[in-house]
Amino acid sequence: MTNEADVIVVGGGPGGMAAALEAANNGSSVILLEADTQIGGNAARSTGYLAFQNFDMQTQEGIDDSAKIFVQDMAAEISRQTEKYGITFDEELAWLFSEESSDTYSWLCDLGFEFNRFLPRPKQHSVNRMVDVKDTAMFTYLFEKALTTAGVEVVTETRVRRLLVVNDSVAGVQTNTDTYIANRGVLLATGGYQANPEIRIKYQPEVMASTPYLGTKHDVGDGHIMGQAVGGDLINMTMIPPLIMVGSALVEESIAVNLEGERFHDEAGPYDYRVDQLAKQRDRLAWYIFDDRAFRNKKQLIDEMPEEPISAHTLEELAGKLGCDGHGLNTCVDEWNSLVASTETKDPKFGRVIFPDPRIGILEQPFHASRMVVGLNFPAGGFRVSGDMQVLNVYGEPIQNLFAVGDCTGGLGPVIGMGGMRITPALTLGRIAGRKIATGTNFKETRQGDVSKIPENQMRIPVVDEAD
Repeated sequence: MTNEADVIVVGGGPGGMAAALEAANNGSSVILLEADTQIGGNAARSTGYLAFQNFDMQTQEGIDDSAKIFVQDMAAEISRQTEKYGITFDEELAWLFSEESSDTYSWLCDLGFEFNRFLPRPKQHSVNRMVDVKDTAMFTYLFEKALTTAGVEVVTETRVRRLLVVNDSVAGVQTNTDTYIANRGVLLATGGYQANPEIRIKYQPEVMASTPYLGTKHDVGDGHIMGQAVGGDLINMTMIPPLIMVGSALVEESIAVNLEGERFHDEAGPYDYRVDQLAKQRDRLAWYIFDDRAFRNKKQLIDEMPEEPISAHTLEELAGKLGCDGHGLNTCVDEWNSLVASTETKDPKFGRVIFPDPRIGILEQPFHASRMVVGLNFPAGGFRVSGDMQVLNVYGEPIQNLFAVGDCTGGLGPVIGMGGMRITPALTLGRIAGRKIATGTNFKETRQGDVSKIPENQMRIPVVDEAD
């Protein structure tokens, strides 16, 4: 079956949803294709951290921020990461995102999003600009409502396998059963490639290529494969940073202890720092400790951990099951509870500045422990793009009518360690892409007739390895 629209969006995460909504609100017909059973992508399952500059919450707190300061912070993060990875950083894209981010905040508020509080990350963000949404399910139900109102056709449980190319221009996509023709453009927003060990092993040591990952099982690099097949230039593919597998919102309620039953680092600190600190512990063993209140409130995040938590009615019993020092664990939890109950805003031992909200310690029985497991973060690699989010080839030339956003792009990927820098750029640059495609040159003006009438020898469907 053949379907047709001005814009075909492949992927229903934050970047794809934002692009689809903007394209529709700028007069284009839009079909959004999503492999999962619902839209929202990883954002709907995340901790909901976003970062903006010069927005209302900063104004209310008297925080002085600007696009320049934001970009400087990004450059500082890149400088730290170049010690470990070869990085291509798109500073122009960083400026574009930074300048537009405050509008994205207002736009989200207009859609009905609500935000909780600032989450300090002083080693990455020189001012408070990272916040969390009140409920990450908003990424599903608020966008479902907005996309329906805008007239976007959303098709779930549909995986795109090929790009359709006509006369060197992307003309649509193919699933296993259907063809979707795009009159103005195709946008790739399929997420990363962390769930595909066959791709990862090309860019990682074998020992890391099958480790646990953040994200859904649908993050298999479909967009990367399809775009590469038509000439897209992939950058930063080797930057697949390790991290401790834990949702940051669970970290807010937890402490991490080693075999001595002692804390050893800032649990909410930079991702790579956490990995380094775990490696220094005896037998490389440590656990996140949290109580039953956190267990109930963060059940979704706990269910996504790589191992089942260990539980006990007392801390002494829990320590026995872990093989760690019971007296040390008791003392450690008592110290943490005293700190949380105080008015201190900074942990005197390790400099931690993110505390539970509300400030309630580890109090409710039973107590739980989740082993700290090293996995990997969202990959930084993706396509080099123009300021209009058009995919570029290795010569820096745009591929006609092919666009990419979110984890399909690579220019901003290496700033992931800052926090709040996956969802917000996807939303912001997705909006830009949607507007560009909707108001750009109509593909029908260049393709000279219907795809159905083009002889087969002029129609090219790239053959690529399928990522299952």
